[in-house]
Amino acid sequence: MDESVEERNLNLSIEFATRCVSTDLEVGKADTKIHQIGAVRFDPKHSTYEEYFHSQGSLDAALSQLDAFSNGAEFALGQNFILFDRKHLLAARSDQSIASRPCLDTLRLNPLAFPRNPYHHLVKHYQDGQLQSGQKNNPVSDARLSM
Repeated sequence: MDESVEERNLNLSIEFATRCVSTDLEVGKADTKIHQIGAVRFDPKHSTYEEYFHSQGSLDAALSQLDAFSNGAEFALGQNFILFDRKHLLAARSDQSIASRPCLDTLRLNPLAFPRNPYHHLVKHYQDGQLQSGQKNNPVSDARLSM
């Protein structure tokens, strides 16, 4: 039986997602230092995401772990990755391999994909009702949303 267009598109999307690592940084406004790192990769064998999260401890060790986590990915992906995350990764460590990969920036793709609703920010539904839950920015959730 022939594969439907929807099934083919889904399979192509999954195949492409396995070639990407999506990353998000939380950077302090006052000190411009990286305080949190979140990254996700799609695991096709289990149809789940593998996650990397750093929030405390040595930033240099965290950047090494991020490189190990992203090993084998062909593309870096993220919301405002080109002008923000990449810049901070390279400032923290100039040999950061994820920052040297070809990049897909969802900030730039959003207006093309959704011309009637061209958001320039990442829509974070996990923050809905934030006053009750107290949930703040979550770099792993943001990386997953970008993916």
